Amino acid sequence: MRLKTNEEGGGIDYWDIQPAGAYRGTTNYSADRATGRDLAREYLDYIGKHPTNFNATLLGCIVLGMIEKRTPKGLVLGFMGAVNEYSMTVARIIAGGTTASSEPSPPIMRAIQAWRDADTKFSNEVTRGARSDHDELWQAKEDAETAMLKEPCRSIVDIRAKAEIALRDNNVFDSIANCTIGREHALRVFLRSLLGEEAAPVDSGGN
Repeated sequence: MRLKTNEEGGGIDYWDIQPAGAYRGTTNYSADRATGRDLAREYLDYIGKHPTNFNATLLGCIVLGMIEKRTPKGLVLGFMGAVNEYSMTVARIIAGGTTASSEPSPPIMRAIQAWRDADTKFSNEVTRGARSDHDELWQAKEDAETAMLKEPCRSIVDIRAKAEIALRDNNVFDSIANCTIGREHALRVFLRSLLGEEAAPVDSGGN
């Protein structure tokens, strides 16, 4: 994209792309297709970070720019193909599917299983009435629960798996609602994980 000059009438050029070989008066389908896919990834990353009402029309403006400049086929198919692949994934979610896999991602599965194992071991020891290892096993269970709450989600399936645990397990729900992780409320940590975030929290100014 670029700002048009006054001589061009002003406004924005939404497709300021030079095809491969343009300066030699030739075409290179493979190079253009690869460039188109790279540009699509840049476009998707941009609208993902800036989902504004203005950007809701951005794809249409780009396509009009392609048409106006008679963009070579490689660039068009590379760009639109990558965008279409993303669209199919989102459409599947909307239609009732989830992701290519119906299972949570491996990191989420490991975190959940580690928590379940620690929780079961602690519960079994308490049931048997043993006292010596309660503190150590309780801490192991708490550490595993914290790790599970912090693990970033990578798909809708991951989000569903963690949300179901939070709703079904009273201890986990109580931790999210009432406890802190480090110096931060556990609910904030949990919600950030659902968004796939693991960065340090932003200072809230003491609120």
